Amino acid sequence: MKKFALFLILFTSLFASAYSGFMKLEPGAWAKYIVHTPQGPMEMINKFIGTTTYKGKKVNVIETVMQMQNMQHVIQYWSAKGNDAMIKKIVSQTPQGLFCMEEEMIGFSGMGDSATYHTKTPKEFDPKKPNIKIITLTLKNGKKIKAALFKEKDQEIYVSSEVPFGIVLVKEKGKKVMELVDFGYGAKPIISLEIAKSCGGLQIPPLPK
Repeated sequence: MKKFALFLILFTSLFASAYSGFMKLEPGAWAKYIVHTPQGPMEMINKFIGTTTYKGKKVNVIETVMQMQNMQHVIQYWSAKGNDAMIKKIVSQTPQGLFCMEEEMIGFSGMGDSATYHTKTPKEFDPKKPNIKIITLTLKNGKKIKAALFKEKDQEIYVSSEVPFGIVLVKEKGKKVMELVDFGYGAKPIISLEIAKSCGGLQIPPLPK
């Protein structure tokens, strides 16, 4: 009986440790998704470029590449290290060239002051929450991922400690909205940090005071 109780404790401990929050990101980490939109599937790759200093602040640099049919769009987000609050947003490959937006315009444009990705574990995906269900998901390429299921109203979100940026699968009313295709390391930015920092190309000026 004691052996069984010990086995149960060890099994429960291993099962619970399958999700410990979002992984610490290393430069070059990337995650590739398919986003299901009304216009059709869109491929999206999030890349962690690294950390740099901008206007005296430590910032994380994330580059997102979106591909739909024959159109590619590249966005580079510069956000505050620690809380992902937006500092600067740069968009490339517009017909006019590089497009640069400063923090004043980000708030004015209705984009908000928080990024859509997470470099740290957000509160809603706290691994200390009770009754977290762990599920093994298999990606289309055959990779198996242990993911924690979080439910909110009609939404199901599967997150993992094994994947950069955490998100593995998002469902709304039972339908897939976003699903992980692959992930890995060694990603390089399309927009160099030097060009991004100098904000070359087309630039929107700050709002008048």
